Amino acid sequence: MAQQHMRRIVQITDLHLGNDRGFELAGIRTYETFRRVLAHITQLDTPPELLMVTGDIAAEGSARAYRLFEEQVRFAQIPFAWLPGNHDDFELMQRSVSAAPYWPLLEIGDWRVISLNSAVAGSAGGRLGAGELEFLGKTLRQENQHPTIVFLHHSPVSVGSKWLDQQAIDNAQAFADILQDTGNVRGVFCGHVHQQFSAAWAGTRVYATPSTCFQFAAGHDSFAMSDDCPAYRWLDLYPDGTLQTGVYHLEMAHQVNHEMAGY
Repeated sequence: MAQQHMRRIVQITDLHLGNDRGFELAGIRTYETFRRVLAHITQLDTPPELLMVTGDIAAEGSARAYRLFEEQVRFAQIPFAWLPGNHDDFELMQRSVSAAPYWPLLEIGDWRVISLNSAVAGSAGGRLGAGELEFLGKTLRQENQHPTIVFLHHSPVSVGSKWLDQQAIDNAQAFADILQDTGNVRGVFCGHVHQQFSAAWAGTRVYATPSTCFQFAAGHDSFAMSDDCPAYRWLDLYPDGTLQTGVYHLEMAHQVNHEMAGY
């Protein structure tokens, strides 16, 4: 695999930005951890062609949070795309982020990058609406020789934590049926669960990516925090359809407030 033909994407997720740079959640200044994650990404030997931001950009869906997000990404000078999470206000974000509109389909070299909106207004859980499923099926069946990756906020699979699994995509079987019918998806990448996870599913593989601010403890039936550091995921895409991916956790002093009972 020729290195010069590799195309790189970096995924970040679950920023939970507030209305100002000093906003804290679980004892973490979320703007500062986001800033430090971006700074590390800009120093990669192979810079990403795309920064994919998979939802919960804002803690409470505020215009000010989205402006802080755009300001920092512009400063980092990385092309970016985004999709909404359950804490986001999709309509407000489309109006607030001027540098990059919501694009459900992008092309990176020979690869196709699909974004799906799994957010449901007023719910922490996820669902793919009829329009999202129709778009996915139609896109995957067109020019299906191209390797494809799919991004969305919610996980379609169990991650082994009862409280989070109750928030997984509730019509994941319809999603799986489309993937199995087309067979050209190399990976499904999500956020929401604030932890690293991967599992084989529907003829492909699901990858969950940790947050840029704080992580949840794996394998717990009820809400629990972890002291794992902020992180991002890199994806290296090759012309032959090979996908390589991994997660990088920043090395930094990081102590969350374990007394937080939810968010």
